[in-house]
This record gives sequence, C-alpha cells and structure tokens, in this order.
Amino acid sequence: MDHSTTEGLAGWQETTPALVGRIGTAGFAQALDEALRAVAPFDLSCTFAYPGRATPIFLHDGLGDVSSPQIMSNYLNGTYLLDAVYTACAHLTPAGLYRLKTLAPDAFFEGEYYNSPDVHPCISMETGSLAEEIVFLVPLEGTFYLAYSLLRQNGSPEFSDAEFTRLHQTATMVLALLAQHWRKLSPPQGQAAFLPRDGHDDIEHAFGSFAPTKLTAREQTIVSLILRGHSSISIGKLLDIAEGTVKIHRRNIYAKLAISSQTELFNLFIQHLLARK
Repeated sequence: MDHSTTEGLAGWQETTPALVGRIGTAGFAQALDEALRAVAPFDLSCTFAYPGRATPIFLHDGLGDVSSPQIMSNYLNGTYLLDAVYTACAHLTPAGLYRLKTLAPDAFFEGEYYNSPDVHPCISMETGSLAEEIVFLVPLEGTFYLAYSLLRQNGSPEFSDAEFTRLHQTATMVLALLAQHWRKLSPPQGQAAFLPRDGHDDIEHAFGSFAPTKLTAREQTIVSLILRGHSSISIGKLLDIAEGTVKIHRRNIYAKLAISSQTELFNLFIQHLLARK
C-alpha cells in the first residue's frame, strides 16, 4: 500500500467506531457518506434494496434534487428492470465493490436507459449523464440485495485507480455496516423469498407480456436484452446464435411493432411498463 493510500484511509479508520455506533439510527447513511467522501470524493449517493423479484425499496437518498419524485416513482415501479445494478443483484453477483462498467452489458452506456433523464433517477436535463457510478453490493438472505452507489456527475472525472483502491480497502467494513444497519429488512433464514408487495404482479413478467400477440417468445427475450444494454454481438453469445441472426430478429421486431429505431422500442416498452402500475 503506497503512502497516498495509507493517508487516504487514516480518516476512515478513525471514523469507523463512530459509524458502528450510528447503526440503526436515522443519521447512519449520511454519516457513512461523509466518511467515504474523505476517502474519495463523490457527488451523489443512493442505497436501494432489491428484494428478489419484488418492488425495490429506496433506502437512502443522497441524490439531492437531481431527479423528480415522479422519475423515482417510475424507477421503483418498473424502470429498475433496465438498470445494470438490479441485473447484477438478480444474477447473485458476489458481495463487493464494483465499477458499474464491469457489471454492465457492452452497450449499456450508449443505451437509452442510461442516458434518459425521464427514466434514470440519478440524472437530469441539467446534469446530464453520469461520469461514473461505483457500487457496493451486499447480499443479505436469499435473493435480497442491498446496493449502495457512489456517483460522480457529468463534468467530474471517473474514480482514479488510486481512489478506487482506497475505497476497495474500506469494502469489508462498509459491507458489514450496511448489512447490520438494514438487517431487519431481510427475512428470517429459511423463510420463503420475497413476494411482490402492494398487489404488484411479478414485474419481471413485463418483458414476457410486452406485445405478446405480435412478438414470439424468442423476440421478447431479444427485446429484453437490447433494452438492458446488450449489443447484437453480446446477444448472440448469450443465446448461442450468430450476430447476423440477432440482426434479423431485430429487423423483424421493428417491423412487427411498426417502428424503425431502438429509441422507439425503448419508448414503447417504457409505456407498457408504466401502464402496469
């Protein structure tokens, strides 16, 4: 560990006893933000719980006024399905600190979800897309995950290797703190995993119920992969089909839906998703 890393961690080590004492209190999440900003600065933060296939829970709002309440409501009611963080949790990614770019599909950052202030809860027309998001993933029980994201806004640099290394040195303690603070959200060991809340159907079925009279099951799968940020090459590898076959499916999907672009496909799916509320 070099001198700069040791220096950057000194304040964190001094702060951790106080953070342990804040577990279970209303000020815990903000205190954790402040402690980690001393390790590596960031602009925004947020924490979500992803209870299996049930509706996510917004646990910590360090986003300020970046996003409107309606956009956050839309996220919680379905647009989270397009978020690479949710997908990482759904795939049971091991606990740890990750750069989002190591979790996301290959075309995610060029896609409509990541760049849409009407859908993404961490950006706006004023701030634009993010410079970078890094996330602590905390599996609790079964398919229940916590995701604590640190974000830098457009105009800020990405987290440097040295900054990420310093934050990675905090990860073991951060994961333990998060798990302990929100432990009561997790079901008792051995109980059935989470059922949809508030009368929601399993919202994962949104992909399967999208244009069912027009699209085949394979085409619906390809739509879900396109909208989650996979390129034709990536889809081909996942489905074990040729890239050219994916492109034929894409053309057929567009023709059946009477559209001509991925943006139109995205807009149709969002309309379908939010109509399910």
